[in-house]
Amino acid sequence: MQSRKDQVQAHLFVMGRVAAGLHRTDLDSPDSPPTARTRRGVAWGALVTALAGAVCLIWGLISPGGATGWAVDGTLVVVRDTGARYLYLNGTLHPVLNQTSARLLAGDRQAVRQVAAASLAGAPRGATLGIVGAPDGLPTENLSGAAWQVCAVHGTAGGTTAGTAALTSVAVGTADPGTGLDSGRGVLVTTGAGDGGVHLLWRGRRYAVDTAHGADSALGWDGVRPVEVGAAFLGAFSAGPDIAPPDLAGRGSAGPDLAGAGSRVGRLYTAAGREYVLTREGLAPLTELEFRLLRGDPRTQESAYGGGRVTVREVGGADLAAHLADDTATLLPEALPATAPRAVPVAAGGQRVCARIAPGRGDRPVTTTVVVADATGAAGAAPHAEPGVTAACVPADRISVRAGGGVLVRALSSAGTGGALFLVTDTGVAYPVPSGAAAQRLGYDSSAAVGLPARLLALLPTGPSLDPAALSARGLVPAASAPGGPGGRATPDSGSGTGSSGATGKTGERVPVNAGHGSRARCVT
Repeated sequence: MQSRKDQVQAHLFVMGRVAAGLHRTDLDSPDSPPTARTRRGVAWGALVTALAGAVCLIWGLISPGGATGWAVDGTLVVVRDTGARYLYLNGTLHPVLNQTSARLLAGDRQAVRQVAAASLAGAPRGATLGIVGAPDGLPTENLSGAAWQVCAVHGTAGGTTAGTAALTSVAVGTADPGTGLDSGRGVLVTTGAGDGGVHLLWRGRRYAVDTAHGADSALGWDGVRPVEVGAAFLGAFSAGPDIAPPDLAGRGSAGPDLAGAGSRVGRLYTAAGREYVLTREGLAPLTELEFRLLRGDPRTQESAYGGGRVTVREVGGADLAAHLADDTATLLPEALPATAPRAVPVAAGGQRVCARIAPGRGDRPVTTTVVVADATGAAGAAPHAEPGVTAACVPADRISVRAGGGVLVRALSSAGTGGALFLVTDTGVAYPVPSGAAAQRLGYDSSAAVGLPARLLALLPTGPSLDPAALSARGLVPAASAPGGPGGRATPDSGSGTGSSGATGKTGERVPVNAGHGSRARCVT
């Protein structure tokens, strides 16, 4: 009888033969590799898998389609074969005009899926949706809050050439280096068109200079050649009061005896180191600017001095006390400087004058700085006509925006108030955004909008309103046919007198007239 040890050894021998049979092709051959059968099985398995994959690939190329993962409300479906776009809503595929329209309708639900045309076979089609002229690409990076720069450059349509027509370039969210002028300096500019006149750019505003009454020569500016600029460039500055001699009532009429001699209204006097002018109310104190303007005014010589030489007589304290005017307010608006700033010469062909506008946010106000920079080419592209986009009444000639960038702007009035939102894209077009909810549908936070003057946006073309309510109600929003830009932001500040570039069209240029919020403006001459 076999022992337990013999039984165990026999079992191990049999199991070894079974295991060897699984791996070897010939159990009794010592040259047979121990893993030959395993390797052969793996090789055949890989070959069969590769053949099956190739068959599936070829079949997919010959007859693609069948995917249904795109059928989710709010999905923007892009056909891989043709580039056609559909928005899937309520079980229906709607052709959509642009990405913005799809985003306004879908909101946060929007997802983009690329599918083959065969995958859409049998899917019901609906009406075309979208806003004609809405942007086809939205700024996806952080919106810019940097300064804008509006410059007067000289160039042609094909490039830049010194001495050619004055062009206006707008750099959105970018500012070139240049020297900002302090409060003691300004730049003289002229549109060079008709009675456009001369303006002083000072502390971020423009002031019409009354050259007809000698204001430029009285202030020592007649030796400085004004820089020729376009009307659009002046629109970047808010209008200050005119720099003009005070208009004195009763000029040339007889006045009281002063310093032992007769006097006339309009004559100039000095007392205790300060200058005065005789008005019908008495001696009125003058700022240095007022004194120089009156002394250089031809009407002062003609009427107050009877055509003789303008002299400044000194009066004593008794005369001053007896004849001091009750109203000691300045004769010119307080917005004018007390002392005439120095007019900085700008080298023709070597320098350019710019307005650098830093946006406001929160408690930080908008600031405009007059900048003199080295001359460069007219950067950016000229605005071009496209459906749904309305040209500005007084447009910029070149507009540059960083590719893929943009700005969410809250348009401000000249008083710094306002609330209308605009999205400026990298095409240089400003699109009205009717509400914070609409901005949120586009993926933006309206509280992050930066404040900029409405007159600055008036230099850009205006796109259609990105209004989700109108889009949902109408489905297809056609291009507006009225000229001009949106009301409430296109009207530049008007000046207070001759030469100001305002709604009166003094410069002979087309200017916008406000037609009310949400409407379109009309251009007049």
